[in-house]
Amino acid sequence: MNRYRFLPVFLLAGSLLVLLVMFFVRIFSADNQISQASLTQTVAAGEVKTEVIPTNAPTESPQPSETPIPEPTSTENLPTIIMPPTATDGIEIESPEGCDVAAFLVDVTIPDGTEFDPETKFTKTWRLQNDGTCTWNNKYKLYFYSGDKMSGPESQRLVTIPIPPGKSIDISVVLFAPKEPGTYKGYWALKNANGVHFGLGPINKPFYVKILVVGPSVAPTDTPTP
Repeated sequence: MNRYRFLPVFLLAGSLLVLLVMFFVRIFSADNQISQASLTQTVAAGEVKTEVIPTNAPTESPQPSETPIPEPTSTENLPTIIMPPTATDGIEIESPEGCDVAAFLVDVTIPDGTEFDPETKFTKTWRLQNDGTCTWNNKYKLYFYSGDKMSGPESQRLVTIPIPPGKSIDISVVLFAPKEPGTYKGYWALKNANGVHFGLGPINKPFYVKILVVGPSVAPTDTPTP
């Protein structure tokens, strides 16, 4: 019986302990809620300042300037004009090598230094040989090269029939002696079917006509006496 006499005391102490624990738990929970509420109000009432730190914007690299390309100018294929050189002995004339070559044989008419009265008409004839490898046809021409033209043509047909290599031909041109006395010399040459100049031998020398114009003798007139 004495063994249970302290039982009420233990029960009372245990109840008080439980109540005390529950009290502290309530207090702790209330403090925690108050702290959370204060924190929420502080955040809501406070001003949150966000500082935006600008970053360096990427700079665009300058693009290389485009150099304007000029438009190509249209050029026309203009024909090349070959001008005859100044009249001198031994002048070369353009010619395809070996194809068109002439050889002088003889002056058929009007040897060099033949005398004429002023404005006398005459016909000069040369005998030439085809010394090349190409046949002369009716598209070949005799043309005035330089010097004294003596009223001759600019050009004329060289042949009327084909002249193959190794054959000769007499070439004539009608001229007029100048009206002033003196020595006159005119150079002549040839052109092939393509208009290419050629003449005598491998250096293509022009051939010529040379005359002497002599004036008529003038008898002295008598001076009338006063």
